[in-house]
Amino acid sequence: MTSLSMSPEFYRGPLEKLFSDDIKFIDVRAPIEFQQGAFPNAINLPLLSDEQRHLIGICYKELGQVEAIALGHKLVLGEDRNEKMKAWMSEINRGPSETYLYCFRGGLRSQISQQWIRELGGKILIIEGGYKRLRSFLLENIEQQVVANSFLVVTGNTGTGKTDLLQRLSSDGYKTLDLEGMANHRGSVFGSNPTPQPSQINFENKLSIQFFSEMKKKGTFILLEDEGRKIGHRIVPLSLNSKQSQSPIFVLEKSLEERVALILEDYCVSSWKNFQNEDDSYQNFFQYFKSSFDQIQKRLGGALYQDCLQVLKDAVNHQEQSGSFSMHQDWISKILTQYYDPHYEVGLSRKKEFIIDRGNEMALREILK
Repeated sequence: MTSLSMSPEFYRGPLEKLFSDDIKFIDVRAPIEFQQGAFPNAINLPLLSDEQRHLIGICYKELGQVEAIALGHKLVLGEDRNEKMKAWMSEINRGPSETYLYCFRGGLRSQISQQWIRELGGKILIIEGGYKRLRSFLLENIEQQVVANSFLVVTGNTGTGKTDLLQRLSSDGYKTLDLEGMANHRGSVFGSNPTPQPSQINFENKLSIQFFSEMKKKGTFILLEDEGRKIGHRIVPLSLNSKQSQSPIFVLEKSLEERVALILEDYCVSSWKNFQNEDDSYQNFFQYFKSSFDQIQKRLGGALYQDCLQVLKDAVNHQEQSGSFSMHQDWISKILTQYYDPHYEVGLSRKKEFIIDRGNEMALREILK
């Protein structure tokens, strides 16, 4: 490392501006810190590796700051130092976006990184207060936006295409929050994606930042799906979940045939692409859906659970022999009519006082006009 010979320069503008699409961050925290939580427009180019940070942290606790900085001098030098400086400069010069720098609190790591960049003729401002300040700002923003805005909840039986509808409305300029998209989960036990869900911190960061872009769109309401407190393993902030539970509801309606066809495409045809090139692809495809049935086995009851598994097995066997997904409609229809629909009707009956209308997409669009 090096002694700080120049005064640090900080970004002094509004924090909201930092989360627009044309701003990027260099996050110089260690990789383990970045994995726990970061911002969508940040790239991790750490000053210290996880091991270096660990050793310096021990030194700081046992011997104090002076000795910890001295250890840093020994750990980060030569080719290691040069490679880090080159990576920072490459990102700064990549343009055309403005680039800012932060560590956890905007302290020593940020200031050392900024000075090294200056030594190469580069220029970058530090976010005062660092990641911690930005994270606090985003959490506060969620609470403020929930209070300031009105919401319209779109509900409907499983398979009515609520997410697709919200995406179309968003493209047409209406304010929406795609909580399932941000959580990378389709809401039901059958809705897991091959890619992992974001961390809880990253989910909250995405949600907060999404509010900024939605406020530029038209409409009195922010539209969102009728979600529970949990989406997969991610938890919706309590304030938003509470506001949602007291907001007006539109019930999206489709026939059973339409719903089965949509789920067949979204959950079977699309998911098969992740298995088709594997060894034992059909067995793995069966296990993929069986694991979802296993999670709700107690709620299904023994007889329905075994019945669904047999229908699923027959569907996969038929798919293997014919290449057709058609028999998957059988277990989809069974799980909708005997499990999801009854649970949905019970839940909706508790919210009937908030229902403002029912119908198809055109009916909702008329309300929004």
